[in-house]
Amino acid sequence: MEQTVYGDILFFVNFCMDFQCLFLTAKLLRRPFRLWRSVIFAAVGALYACVALFLAVSGIWAFLADCAVCFLMCAGAFWRKEEAFWRLLVPFALYFGVSFAVGGVISGMGSLLAHIEAPIGLDDGEISSVGFFLLAAVGGIATFLWGRFCQRRAKGRRVTLTVEWAGKRLVVEGLVDTGNLLRDPVGGKSVVLLKKERAKDFLPARLLAATERGHESAVAELPAELARRIRWVPASTAVGRGLLLAVSPDQAFLDVGKGNVAVELLLAPVILSEDLGECEALLPAELIVE
Repeated sequence: MEQTVYGDILFFVNFCMDFQCLFLTAKLLRRPFRLWRSVIFAAVGALYACVALFLAVSGIWAFLADCAVCFLMCAGAFWRKEEAFWRLLVPFALYFGVSFAVGGVISGMGSLLAHIEAPIGLDDGEISSVGFFLLAAVGGIATFLWGRFCQRRAKGRRVTLTVEWAGKRLVVEGLVDTGNLLRDPVGGKSVVLLKKERAKDFLPARLLAATERGHESAVAELPAELARRIRWVPASTAVGRGLLLAVSPDQAFLDVGKGNVAVELLLAPVILSEDLGECEALLPAELIVE
């Protein structure tokens, strides 16, 4: 029995699902979501789905090829050069699980709509390519709205932030600020605004002095082991645009009431308003996952 497959629709459906799965994996692991890297490697996965139709491979070899492409997608979307390559096994395993869940939901919805004879592109009682196209689009919109809902829900929430640097540990109470959209344009890490007074007890004096000066010459004078920790982050304020100097800690953990969870972030020592009370850090909402 022959079946007509439209390559453009197949590509779009797989791209949407791959992109959603990469997004959900990043959020569940509290890893930075690098948009363009995710777009590129979601497209790689979608292209493979189209090419696989013409490959005379089945059984265990087809499964291994699928795993290899999935691992490549996770490596492209999540790997950082300072990270051991084997640590990609965690996002790879989670991505596989998320893919099964998302694919199951899409297939289940398709079967349900076919059963009730919903007019969304059904063909002989089964969901058609157009139907899957619509379901994938709806899934993408739902994922976006879910992310926005979580950010709004987290607004004004207080959390405990723990950061480590060269054997030192700093624990502060932070406030989730949905207006904090600062992000490292290269690595994709979110930026936490840390009260400067607390940073003095935690960061090396020379590094803190460089962040206060906020000039390239200050960074050039630092030893290589400190200079490599600095990131320049574009920032917009009431007086104009500029560059904010942020630093990368050894480790960071967030506790939203369910225990510490490792996160990836940058710290920017700044002068915070006294209106914040006991809060000593402003965190972006995207670090919070319900």
